[in-house]
Amino acid sequence: MVINRISKKKNITFVVITEFFRISDAIKWTAISFGGFILGLSSLNIYDNIKPLFVFLVSTLFIMSFTFAINNYFDADSDRENPRRRKINAIASGRISKQTAVFLIIISAIIPLIVSIFFKFEIFVFCGFLLFLGWAYSARPFRFKGRLVMDVIWHFLGFFTYVIWGSLIAGSIGLISWLAAISIGAFSLVGQVENHIYDYSFDKKSGTKTLAVWLGLNKAKIILTILAFLHLILLIPLILLYTISYYITILSTIIIAALGLLFLKQKKEPLSTQMFFVKYSTYMLGGAVYLSCLIYQILFLLETPTLGLLNSIGIL
Repeated sequence: MVINRISKKKNITFVVITEFFRISDAIKWTAISFGGFILGLSSLNIYDNIKPLFVFLVSTLFIMSFTFAINNYFDADSDRENPRRRKINAIASGRISKQTAVFLIIISAIIPLIVSIFFKFEIFVFCGFLLFLGWAYSARPFRFKGRLVMDVIWHFLGFFTYVIWGSLIAGSIGLISWLAAISIGAFSLVGQVENHIYDYSFDKKSGTKTLAVWLGLNKAKIILTILAFLHLILLIPLILLYTISYYITILSTIIIAALGLLFLKQKKEPLSTQMFFVKYSTYMLGGAVYLSCLIYQILFLLETPTLGLLNSIGIL
């Protein structure tokens, strides 16, 4: 009997973490923000960075958990009818009650506020802003996710802000952070419109107003391609200023881009030419460039001399 109770508690804890706070998604967003943290470092001294890193990890994970929990709470009714969404929403699946959800949401908001206020006041204020963004995306009266175009704009703002948030906690927001934040914001636009296209049939049937439903599937796919081109253009400054600064950043970009090409070509379900371009230019090439920027930042902090390619051809 005791063993059964312990097992049940462990199961509920697992459900809360995976299906309510959606920890896997929270970690993905935190990882993107952590890129901003690395770009904002002014040294690699572990003693200087241990406190900011602790504040960053705890606050960002809980802010993201709060954001996904709020989303699950206000989307419970619609997610109950969508098989793809029901399995990642513990309220929709009936695993936890709305009363329990409210308590957990409050806790997930209080913890990052407490952690940040003992660090720096401006971080506390920024933390409050991020919590507001997470709440406004799903909750009324704002509920940006239910407003045409605004849900897409919110994702740009969200990704952009989380990169800047990471850099701010680390200590500085330089040009590399701003350029990466803008590019990753465009990256998020591609991902959001792509999700709208995948959910088109269900959203249209359920009356959910998304960009794809509003424009129609064909026009939404055109918008997706345009956004992929925009993201590709925004990668150019990162490539020119940082990727080509070291042999290792150039080599890592080439290797990852090549492996990404092989990966997409070997998928069991072949992609259309359009979707192949979207996925390759956004996820594969974009990921390669972002990684090269992180490598650049570490080498720069180690005071490694750059190749100076732009200087040699008179651009800088």
